[in-house]
This record gives sequence, structure tokens and C-alpha cells, in this order.
Amino acid sequence: MPYIKDKNLVNIYEEVDKANQTINKLNKLLKEEEENNSILRKHRIILGIFGLLALILFLWSFLPKTNAIDEKYLIKNNLSLIDNDTLQRLKEAQEELIIVKESTKGIVAETIVYSIQIGAFNNFKARLFSDNLTHMKEFTEGGFNKYAIGNFATYAEALVLKEDLKRLGFTDCFIIAQSYGNPVNIREALELSEETQYLN
Repeated sequence: MPYIKDKNLVNIYEEVDKANQTINKLNKLLKEEEENNSILRKHRIILGIFGLLALILFLWSFLPKTNAIDEKYLIKNNLSLIDNDTLQRLKEAQEELIIVKESTKGIVAETIVYSIQIGAFNNFKARLFSDNLTHMKEFTEGGFNKYAIGNFATYAEALVLKEDLKRLGFTDCFIIAQSYGNPVNIREALELSEETQYLN
């Protein structure tokens, strides 16, 4: 049998120790790698679940929703639902009403409109005329309820009615003027309507 020297035996033991240390290091690194892979797998699973949930929510947002509205909410807030056909009919009715209003405005839409004021009373509560009578109007100015008759495009037409009303007993009546619904001075109205022959 061959003879092994102590020195060689010590070297072999040292090599075996080094190999064992290397094996232990490799085992430790392998365990760390397995732990890292396990953590990565868990992260991938969690990310996959979140991605799947995000995809489901995204697709759900495109699905048709039910039109069920809480009846209690509607009643509490004094609301009601109407369909598109009813809404269209309401819009058409409103447009017709605007057309009717425009056509009934008549002379009131003119630049200058003359009327004859027949009275001005304070503390007068009753409404003498309906808003539907376009030739008679009631308005409040300076704390007085005022009443006027007629809508004339010219001062000359208003003058004829004023004289007739004086013969009927309205001795204090006089002509007033409006421009686009706002009161204006008679002198200014006559200048605007180019009827300066009536200026004194």
C-alpha cells in the first residue's frame, strides 16, 4: 500500500474543508436564489391579479348600464323622468309658443311706440286689464299704478286717440312713448321717429 505523508494528508483535509466551504456557500446562495424566485413568483401573481382586475373593470365600463333610477331619490327631490320623445314634443311646443309671442308682439317691437296715459294712481291694488289685451297696458312707475291705451307707430295716430279720449272725459290724458319697451321723453321719441313737426 502506498504511504501518505502527513503533509499530504493535511493538504487533503484543507482541500476538503475548502470544498465543504464552497459547497456551503453554494447551498446558501441556492437557498437565497430560491427565496428570491419565490418572492418574484408572489409578486408576479399579485401583479397578474391586479392586471386581471384592471382588465375586468375596463371591459365593465363599456357594458351597457341599466337605467334604473332610485324612485325615492326622485320623489325626495321633486324630480321626474321623461323620455326623448316627450322632451322633443316639449321643445317643439316651446318653439311654437315663441313664434306665437313674436307674432302677437306686433307694434310693441317697433323702435318707438306711442300710447296715451289715462291715469296714474297710488295704492291701487286691482288689475284692470289682462296681459292678453295688447292695446291696454298697466305698469308701475314712481310708486304709481299707471294705465295706458294704444300702440301706435306714429305720434299723429296717438294724437287722434288722445283727442277722442279727451272728448270722452279723460281730460288729463297725455301721450307717452317707449323705445324697445323702455320709457323715453316725447321730444327724444319725436326725433327718433323723425316727426319733428310736432315739437313745440
